Amino acid sequence: MNLVKRNILDKIYFWLEGPHILVIHGARRTGKTTLLHILKSDLEAKGKKVVYLPVDQMLFEPCLKDPISLENWLKQEGLLSQRRLYLLLDEAQYLPDAGMFLKALHDRLSPKVKLIVSSSSSLELAKTREFLTGRKIEFHLERFSFLEFLSLRFPKPFVKQAPFSDLSEIKEIYELYGQRLKELFVEYISWGGYPEVVFEEIPDKKQRILREILSVYLEKDVSAFLKIRQVSAFNNLIRILASQIGSLVNKTELSNTLGIRFETINSYLDILKHTFIFLFLSPFFRNVQKEISKSPKIYARDMGIMRYVLKRGYDDYRIIPGEVVENFVYRELIERFPISDIYFYRTLAGGEIDFVVSEEKFYLIESKFRNQKRFPKAIKNFIERYSEKGSLVIVITKDILEFHSEIIYLPALCLPFWKF
Repeated sequence: MNLVKRNILDKIYFWLEGPHILVIHGARRTGKTTLLHILKSDLEAKGKKVVYLPVDQMLFEPCLKDPISLENWLKQEGLLSQRRLYLLLDEAQYLPDAGMFLKALHDRLSPKVKLIVSSSSSLELAKTREFLTGRKIEFHLERFSFLEFLSLRFPKPFVKQAPFSDLSEIKEIYELYGQRLKELFVEYISWGGYPEVVFEEIPDKKQRILREILSVYLEKDVSAFLKIRQVSAFNNLIRILASQIGSLVNKTELSNTLGIRFETINSYLDILKHTFIFLFLSPFFRNVQKEISKSPKIYARDMGIMRYVLKRGYDDYRIIPGEVVENFVYRELIERFPISDIYFYRTLAGGEIDFVVSEEKFYLIESKFRNQKRFPKAIKNFIERYSEKGSLVIVITKDILEFHSEIIYLPALCLPFWKF
């Protein structure tokens, strides 16, 4: 099996020698264990002392009962010495009172012990998040991005060199390889980026892997770990949300449809967010209270799971639904920017901008997946209202690739190649 170098690795290496706990979040089966083993091999190759502990497989081991027991075990094993120990804890959410456990361990053993932990849920750590304030650096391991997928399926030199600042380079790549990239884009959009699914070539086996990923998620995370009793209602909520990609979340409607309390819907949505199944995009407001109170839009972390849930795939670039491409665009944006810097914008008259990225300038992104050159009224409205910093407009198209001073028309599959 070929190894794909994950984009997150360089970010982790940057923080490796500092004092902080490194926390790697990500859904099940996104490659967190593989990532920890890569880190272990790299550290050992440099002569470092490393211990890897799979917490979910050691639930009843006395050494994981509490921080002091783990410290004593490390001493008995002769692992605490003058040389720094790198302690890798896989699936750390299973530790008793995980946040407090890690805080106590860090406070007792740092800097002799560097903690690097993975977690399939940010909920357990979030319960005690205040205990880790100032002690942790968090990373999120996504499913394969489109560029990571291409590095395996189409390992041309330009894939490793991407993204590019010069849009003319993207135009040259698109002219040379556009048709093949479209075929691969359709495959990626249809099956998603779970590593096991990408590595498997037989469609029936891909489908079986997706079914198993969802089944294990419901069984281990939702039912066993989070103690959700209404698993059937939770599963039905996933199906409803999967059919509403790119739409506003209507909690009252969801509550009525599923026949469960409004508070329960809130709880379930929070779980789906913190177990990395769905993303919720907030509206852009200058008034933060309005931003928090207004309904978000729903997007999927992985389109493969949505394919399995909806029993719907795609085999033609020309007829991919617009909301699916919109989901792809959002996934690519969170590879580049903090989620907290990405919004959607809607006017009272109903005009909308799909994505507003608030950085040194505004990136206003309209994902229509058509071969039309439009400058939407909502964008004009936004630029007039928020003129304190510059704006660049990006219109996502099917095939049009043009660059102008204030607007770029870019085929959806080219977005990952562009360096904002």
